[in-house]
Amino acid sequence: MFTQILWWTANFAEVLLLARSIQGKFFRRYPSFYFYLGSVLIVSTLRFAVFTFRPGSYPAFFWYTQYFAATVGYAVILEIYSQTFKRYRGVVRIANALLLFILAAVILKIVAGAVSGSGWPPGETMAALERDMRALQSVLLFVIIALLAYYKVPIGRNVIGIVGGYSFYVATSVMALGFGSLPGFGSRPAWRSALPIAYLAALMIWSFALWSYHANPEPGPESKIERDYKYVSEQTRRILSRARSYLKMGGEL
Repeated sequence: MFTQILWWTANFAEVLLLARSIQGKFFRRYPSFYFYLGSVLIVSTLRFAVFTFRPGSYPAFFWYTQYFAATVGYAVILEIYSQTFKRYRGVVRIANALLLFILAAVILKIVAGAVSGSGWPPGETMAALERDMRALQSVLLFVIIALLAYYKVPIGRNVIGIVGGYSFYVATSVMALGFGSLPGFGSRPAWRSALPIAYLAALMIWSFALWSYHANPEPGPESKIERDYKYVSEQTRRILSRARSYLKMGGEL
C-alpha cells in the first residue's frame, strides 16, 4: 500500500512539473532535464502495465528500465553543466566530451558482456551496472559543486533546484544500491523503499524550484574560471606543440 502511494504521488508530481513547464513556456530552457522527467514517467507507466498484465516478466523488466533510467540521468548532468557554465564555452566542451566518453565506456562494457556470453542477465548484474553509473554521476556532480563553490559561479533558483534534487537522489541511490547488495539488507522492505522516497523528495525540490522560470545571474566581465581555462589551454597547446616537434625530429630535441 505504501509503495503504491509513493508511485502515484511521484507520477502526479512528474505530470505536474511537465504541465507547469509547458504552461510557463520554459521547458525549452531545460530540455534535457524535462526529457529525463518525461522518460521516467513513460518508464513508470510501462512498469505498471507489465506488472498488471505480465507480472511474471516484471522483475526483469524492472531492472532493464532501471538501467535505462540511470543512463538517461546523464542528460540531467549535461543540463547542469550546460546551464551552470553556459557562458564558459571551453568548460562546456570539456564537459560534453567527458560525458560522451563515460557513456561510450559504459556501452562498450555492456557490449563486451553480451559478446562474451554473459548477455543481459537481470538482478544482481543490472544492479551492479546501475550502481557503477550512479557512482560516476555522483563524482560528476561533486566536480560541478566543487567548481561552483571554488569559482563562485552565479546560478539561479532553477539550476540550484536541479542540482540539489538530483544530487540528493543520486547520493541516496549509491548508498541504497551499495548497502542493498549486502547480505540481510536487500530483502528488507524498508530498505527497498529508500529509492522511491528519495526520488519523491527530489521531485518535491524540483516542484518548488522550477514552478517558475528564474534565469542565472550574469557573471562578471572576466571570471577566474575563464582565466584558468585559458591558462590550461595555452599550456596544453605548448605541450602538444613540443610533442609534435619531438616526433618530427625523430626523437631529438
